Amino acid sequence: MPERYYVIDLEQGVQIHVFFETSQGVLINYVVKLVVKLADGYHEIIRFDTAHDCPHKDILGIDGKVQRKVWFEMLENKQGLDIAVKDLKDNYEMYVERYLKWQKKSN
Repeated sequence: MPERYYVIDLEQGVQIHVFFETSQGVLINYVVKLVVKLADGYHEIIRFDTAHDCPHKDILGIDGKVQRKVWFEMLENKQGLDIAVKDLKDNYEMYVERYLKWQKKSN
């Protein structure tokens, strides 16, 4: 099964990591992550994937655990992948800002 992985640089220290796998031209699974580099290392803050056999978005807390899931039952995997990349490109600044606020509150 062909696999593909690439990184989209958004700004200094902020990236989208994209992985997907196809079978006979059909997208069978994907993972799209918003990753931010902070002083203490890399932090995954949003993840879209097809785990649980359904496209969804995981909003991750500062402990790396899922704080909330948003399900996209009505989407095919290809649609879910496209929406994931677009959402992170369009909204990464808000996601990073929210994550940094969560970090400040925990300190």
